[in-house]
Amino acid sequence: MAYQLSSFRRFPSAFAIVAASALAFGGLIASTSPAYAQAGSGDYRCAGLADQARTAADAAEGGKQSSAKRFVSTGKKLCEAGNERAAAKQFRAALKIAGVAELESDSQVASR
Repeated sequence: MAYQLSSFRRFPSAFAIVAASALAFGGLIASTSPAYAQAGSGDYRCAGLADQARTAADAAEGGKQSSAKRFVSTGKKLCEAGNERAAAKQFRAALKIAGVAELESDSQVASR
């Protein structure tokens, strides 16, 4: 005679499987978090280029200064969102408005 477990007795094991799956999935999500959320993401575009653009925007004159600062601010927000490529475009636009050329050694690092 085959003894079959009632559905009530199978519930704890099904619950354990679902809970283990949820924990594993949560660990997967945490390990694949974006670069901006991980500690020590030293991307040149959101570090060196951002600093250079901020300094150039502060040194710009009049209307150019406010425009360059807007580009820098937008670039910072893009860095926080993890979009370093779009942020670099904003920082380079700020440098262009301020009339400052990007440092050559830094741009070589960014192109790698």
